[in-house]
Amino acid sequence: MLGLFTLIHPLVDACSIGVLAIGGMTLERVIVYNALAFALQLPLGVLFDFYPRCLFPSFLCGTGLAAAAVVCTLFGMEGWSVLSVACLGNALFHLSAGKQVLESHGGRSGPIGLFISTGALGLMAGQVVVEKCAVSRLSIFAVALAACTGVAVWKWYRTNGNREGLQMATRRVDGESSRTLIPMLILFGLFVLIAWRSWAGLLAGRLTATGGVVLVCTGALVTWSGKVVGGYLAERMGRWLVTGVSVCGSLALAFLCSPENPIAWLVLLFVAQLATGPVLSLAFDRTNGNGGTAFGLNCLALFTGSLW
Repeated sequence: MLGLFTLIHPLVDACSIGVLAIGGMTLERVIVYNALAFALQLPLGVLFDFYPRCLFPSFLCGTGLAAAAVVCTLFGMEGWSVLSVACLGNALFHLSAGKQVLESHGGRSGPIGLFISTGALGLMAGQVVVEKCAVSRLSIFAVALAACTGVAVWKWYRTNGNREGLQMATRRVDGESSRTLIPMLILFGLFVLIAWRSWAGLLAGRLTATGGVVLVCTGALVTWSGKVVGGYLAERMGRWLVTGVSVCGSLALAFLCSPENPIAWLVLLFVAQLATGPVLSLAFDRTNGNGGTAFGLNCLALFTGSLW
């Protein structure tokens, strides 16, 4: 299912960010979007760790709500209710798919980095369609999302029949040992690190947007490739090493460089994305293999960073 999740991810993000953009990218709407789409994933993740049977229905509900929100906007609905539907769909999809990818691959950094990587492409595509094309073009993402969800349902039933979970890989591991001091401190440090990277990434995104459509599109491709490469590179070179190099890149990106030097900017943007998979993998270890909690903590940290 990794390939399907990776393909569905940008479609969900394009639908949800498109709904946000159509109603206006005001400060209030952006904060609500981030709170529902990101911060909500931690309580959902804890819930899914206790009740993994909810996982596949939540995946279907997530993709369905994201597509439904786009349909509502095409009929002229642009209020808070439609935005809330899109955000809830976004959260349910990301959490259910992210938990499954982490647990079915033993917390490896490569697969989770690959899954997360395509989100940047979806965010870029959704905003470009709303800003540069007819709003009706957003329906393309909704139709593609519905089709891919249908394939996921067919594949799941073909593989699992009526068994639990997405692929029967989802399990909940006792997290008692993760409550000792050292693992908790490491987990807190990872939380702070993700929040920092979120702030640096948003700053980079705002600066990149000043460079025009070409730089925005190139930046999205560089972000995608950095997350993919970082995850699999960490499996060979070590997660902490790749994370450290990536943090140095994000520091340079935030304080030493600017889009006026596009080559250096894009190189640093690539390096800054390398830690995405390794950090999630490390969080998975520190939560004793509870993928929902690990993925939810990651998203809460992203939301925290967005408030700085």
